[in-house]
Amino acid sequence: MGEFRKVISKPGEIIDFETVFEENPYIRTGVPTKKGTVERVDYTTSVYEDGKTYEKYCYVYLPYGYDPEDKSKKYNVLYFQHGNTCEPSIFAIGGNKPMIDMLFESGKYEPCIMVSITYYMDAMGDSAERLITGMVPAGDGGWPHMKPNYHREVLEDIIPAVEMKYNTYLTDSSAEGIKATRDHRAFSGYSRGCVMTWRMLYYAFEYFRWFLPMSCVTRGEHVIGDPITREEAVEYITTPIKAHPELPFFIYATNGGKEDVVEMNEQMKLLTREDCFSYGTDPEKNNIYFSVSDFYHTDFLVPYYYWNSFNVLFKGI
Repeated sequence: MGEFRKVISKPGEIIDFETVFEENPYIRTGVPTKKGTVERVDYTTSVYEDGKTYEKYCYVYLPYGYDPEDKSKKYNVLYFQHGNTCEPSIFAIGGNKPMIDMLFESGKYEPCIMVSITYYMDAMGDSAERLITGMVPAGDGGWPHMKPNYHREVLEDIIPAVEMKYNTYLTDSSAEGIKATRDHRAFSGYSRGCVMTWRMLYYAFEYFRWFLPMSCVTRGEHVIGDPITREEAVEYITTPIKAHPELPFFIYATNGGKEDVVEMNEQMKLLTREDCFSYGTDPEKNNIYFSVSDFYHTDFLVPYYYWNSFNVLFKGI
């Protein structure tokens, strides 16, 4: 393969500390020879305190070489939450799925199980309106008629349904069992899914060690359109970290260029000034890093962000 294009931000240009982003063109143009498989996992959830049980599903990417009979080989698990108007098949089936295969084609990264999830209650059934505004029933706080309990859906329903079915490190689906395997679990999300990633850090810090927020700031407990101060944002993100100083973690944040979410640059500057953070890419010494591309805002570029964050993800455990 040829040389990757590196985007290196000059100090003060986008952010006031070093940030390096590598673009691997083969993610889009390469033809994978080692193809993973995707399975749909159905589950139910009743965490929204409305007396209803919802039928939902997620897509599980099993990397090339996954053998369900080989119980000695266990896999780390990365959860991906899509952005506004999208749905969970975006990288699971169809033309974008080879981009995930190409992440592992070079052999640079150890393959992991990837789970594509959704906060929408009926993503395909509500597709007419979802594709236009994204304003359809959802559990992440983006729908005013439903409690924002999506974090509970992830913890109580999705993780047990997925990780107890496949060869993962989880053998006990209780809350304590999930906490005990947090080193092997990551949560990521793009745009509106990034807002959810910050929310998962707040509510599920004890259950996940790795967080990959992409192209958005935290909204805290505020509804869409309700402003959040810088001080509130920093307090929201640091509260669970300060509450559990004994737990290791890593936040690998990524963002696009000057036409992307510019507020994220400022939020990351503020965060890295807090005493609970150490900036850098060595998970044995550091716990936060910010990689800035020159991309525009779209979920379809997520695999390029993974190409960078995977340099840290699940390392040193």
